[in-house]
Amino acid sequence: MIYYNFDIKNLNSFNLPCKAKTFIEIDNEYDIQLLENIDFTKRTIILAGGSNSVFTNSIFDGNIIHIKNKGIKIIDQTEDDIIIEASSGEDWGEFVRYCVKQNYSGIENLAAIPGSVGASPVQNIGAYGMEVKDVFYNCLCFNPIKKEWKTYSREECNFDYRYSIFKYQETPEIIWKVRYKLSKHFKPNLSYSALASEIQRLNLEVNSPLQVCDLVTDIRNSKLPNPKELGNAGSFFKNPVISPEHFQKLKEAYPNIPNYPSDKGIKIAAGWLIEQTGYKGKQIGNVGMHSKQALVMVNYGNAQGSEIITLANKVIESIREKFQIELEIEAHLIY
Repeated sequence: MIYYNFDIKNLNSFNLPCKAKTFIEIDNEYDIQLLENIDFTKRTIILAGGSNSVFTNSIFDGNIIHIKNKGIKIIDQTEDDIIIEASSGEDWGEFVRYCVKQNYSGIENLAAIPGSVGASPVQNIGAYGMEVKDVFYNCLCFNPIKKEWKTYSREECNFDYRYSIFKYQETPEIIWKVRYKLSKHFKPNLSYSALASEIQRLNLEVNSPLQVCDLVTDIRNSKLPNPKELGNAGSFFKNPVISPEHFQKLKEAYPNIPNYPSDKGIKIAAGWLIEQTGYKGKQIGNVGMHSKQALVMVNYGNAQGSEIITLANKVIESIREKFQIELEIEAHLIY
């Protein structure tokens, strides 16, 4: 279906008021022909679950393509591994739970992340020591301008920390289906401190991906606000990566600074940095950084896009002045 001046407030988890000049809802491959009636000289974005999309203006003067296709199936398997395909419109959290209930391992640490399957490779979602790129096999995409289908391999996606080639495409391609290679043998990744601490506190012996999935879900629910109750887009900022030299200077002043090894240096917990500058739980107007998780910006009601930008800039400036670290925004700001 094609709609005009369509209200998308309920289709973005930050619950920001915005109307799309043209809104196209795609449920199946037959619906793709609706795109032939769209003016692609105007700005076009792909919207799936809306969990990472922050609409900063009350009107989006362009096209929004909303993907709602469904389906999960096994493509191939061996004694050790399985390749499973999911349609982009599938809910990511439900897909993860489906896999771990079959005892397929590799994405259990990514449980309870809001959003859709199709969005998972866009910014290489990650949490609790895992990233999508670790299990990504390939994805099938449709280019609405060229009217061509293409399958992208893991290498072609050029994955990096919260990044892939799909994140900043000038003409977005529709990710239609995604395939993941999972293991039939449980290979626990329990290195992340919050997860390891919870296992130790509960004195658990972890022996299944479903158990990890449940643990991660409980931890996330205890720390992160439910978007249905308090509008948010999850982690608003990326965890910054700094040089070993910079880290050593900070560690002298802050011996307990949370840090993690990275291929490009030392990764610092952005939530901790924000907390040190006094923004954890601080509200300015209708927005603020959450009281339990400083990395999450929330909408306390009737927030406007300008308020989000103002608070983000204040937080970035405070981190820059105090730690000489430049925070990057992880959420997808749509102007």
